[in-house]
Amino acid sequence: MSVAATPRGGNGATVAPGGRLRAKPRVGKRADRGQRQRGAALVVAMLIAAIAAAVATTLSVDGARWLSIVEGRRDHARATSLATAGVQWARQTIEEDATHGPVDHLGEPWAIALPATPVDGGTVQGRIEDAQARLNVNAVAGIDAGSGVARERLARLFERRGLDPALVDAIADWIDPDAIARERGAEDAAYERDRGVAANAPLTRTGELAAVRGFTPATVARVAGELAALPADAGVNVNTASADVLTIVLPKLDGEAIAAIVAARRERPYATIQDFRSRAARGTGVPDTTGLTVGSRHFLVTVVARQGDAVVRAEALISRADRRPPEVSWQVLD
Repeated sequence: MSVAATPRGGNGATVAPGGRLRAKPRVGKRADRGQRQRGAALVVAMLIAAIAAAVATTLSVDGARWLSIVEGRRDHARATSLATAGVQWARQTIEEDATHGPVDHLGEPWAIALPATPVDGGTVQGRIEDAQARLNVNAVAGIDAGSGVARERLARLFERRGLDPALVDAIADWIDPDAIARERGAEDAAYERDRGVAANAPLTRTGELAAVRGFTPATVARVAGELAALPADAGVNVNTASADVLTIVLPKLDGEAIAAIVAARRERPYATIQDFRSRAARGTGVPDTTGLTVGSRHFLVTVVARQGDAVVRAEALISRADRRPPEVSWQVLD
């Protein structure tokens, strides 16, 4: 039995029953379309993978940054707590010292600096200084003889440090309650250009001197180590004052006499101002002891706490009165 051949048209088309041409399937074009679709899908997949990797990297970096920020804040909070605790340590030390009597000298426990001590994964160190080992800037504003002596001493310090002694009058006018300018002072009119006025109040911290006419932060820095801002009646403690401060408050004594005072108090602190007068007067005449004392009520505290990369510095003035616990007069954290 023979099979009839299927008639074919042009271009390889077959003739369907009834004489109609049947188109040849376009196999090549369909294959190309499929390959293009698969290629596009691969590109999309690769793009999605790249985006996902970028997002993962970003999240990882952001997460690390966030973790670093959190750890930094945690360390700073811990360092702040350590620094604050250090100030309380100083407060307790000063309170205990009050039980030893009215004389304060550099051989007492409060004068021993606390070295860097490991605490809770960090360190804390601190020191207590007698604020009354310095000249008191608030003592210059009065009109009594003691204030006059305080002004002379402060002017002497300024002259030694290369500053204009007339700045003492500007300080006095800044502090005193009146509006009458001293001979070389400065009241409200001197601050009008800067739209300011004189404070007419005692200084709280020596850094406030930068606001007084004639001062800058640089000039304040030149004398800040020998100044304190204390109640006006706080005198200079001869048992703790440095040789430089003693030279300023006792101008009639030469360097040898000052060295003898420092050596004598190391062996036996001065018990009273009369004791100081009699022991310091040997061969040099009786010194002027106006505004001097052998005990202190005001102490400067510095504490540095470290936790990780965080460093916090606390500074405070601690004041004590008879039969009352010491109080923090001011405190700053940096």
